[in-house]
Amino acid sequence: METLQTYLPDYFFLALGLLLFLYMATDGYNLGLGIFSLAARREEERGLMIHSIASTWHASQTWLVILGGLLFGAFPVVYGVAMSALYIPVMLMLAGLAFRGVAIEFYHESPNRARWGLAFGLGSLVATVAQGFTLGGLLSGMPVVERQFAGGYGDWLNPFSALVAVGGAAGFVLLGTTYLSMKTDGELRDRALKTAVMAAWAVLAGLAVILLWMSLQHREGHYSLLSLRQGHYIYLTLPIFLFEFAMLLRSLKKAEQDKPFQWSVLLFLTLVVGIAAALYPMAVPPGLSIFDAAAPPRSLWFLFAVSAVLLPVMLAYNAWQYLVFRGKAGQEDKPEH
Repeated sequence: METLQTYLPDYFFLALGLLLFLYMATDGYNLGLGIFSLAARREEERGLMIHSIASTWHASQTWLVILGGLLFGAFPVVYGVAMSALYIPVMLMLAGLAFRGVAIEFYHESPNRARWGLAFGLGSLVATVAQGFTLGGLLSGMPVVERQFAGGYGDWLNPFSALVAVGGAAGFVLLGTTYLSMKTDGELRDRALKTAVMAAWAVLAGLAVILLWMSLQHREGHYSLLSLRQGHYIYLTLPIFLFEFAMLLRSLKKAEQDKPFQWSVLLFLTLVVGIAAALYPMAVPPGLSIFDAAAPPRSLWFLFAVSAVLLPVMLAYNAWQYLVFRGKAGQEDKPEH
């Protein structure tokens, strides 16, 4: 039992990585679709976009809630440090998500749909950029002294986190447009596929710039993700990423039905695996490990028992939900003029 207990921090590190991927893959396309909706040519198009996610966006956000709860329970020190360091982008993210959610609920009930459609797009954009700065701020490194954040409240605002925010926004637009290509036909689908191609190249360019930035920082003796013990592991995922990228472009060129979205999701999975492999065993880089930040053993055992039951149930429910609401967003679901 004691031997198994030593692996509990590893389990929660993997569980948090899985939850991060599930959130990115599910709510990512919702946010990306919201950003893409800002370029809608007619309000009818924006209404169709909103309807295409109306039945699933609630469940997508639950992964973020579970992620925050599990982080607080399993690694309370990390939660405290992260909230101290990233308070501003986290609050902006929550405001953007709330704004987007209200817009979705009010859109079809309001006589002024254009106003709520704009709120849907802007809320999605704010939430996406804030999430990018949150992840970038974490990966930038946080000074921790005696298990408390020892930096400034503006440390998250730096060139590296800005690169992550821009790349993340391009990635979410890629997910959103490939998802939209599954749900629609005609001119809107064609524009979604063209935008997906541009977003895919933007993701690749962003990743290249981020890796170049980290390499230069590491070479000059500054901290970067590559400075960690396993930081170079992120390079091991590059061949897989490039293969998936090539297959994504191929499926977009052939205008396939489901494949572009599936390859886009796999790209995100590869990125999350690469980041997790590079970080391990750091919880807050560069100096706070998951073993130093873990909760007491009794708390970890309780969370383990709860998560072992809860996560499979949530996965099954989400899979069932997406199965029920699969298929095209029909003409009858478009808003009337």
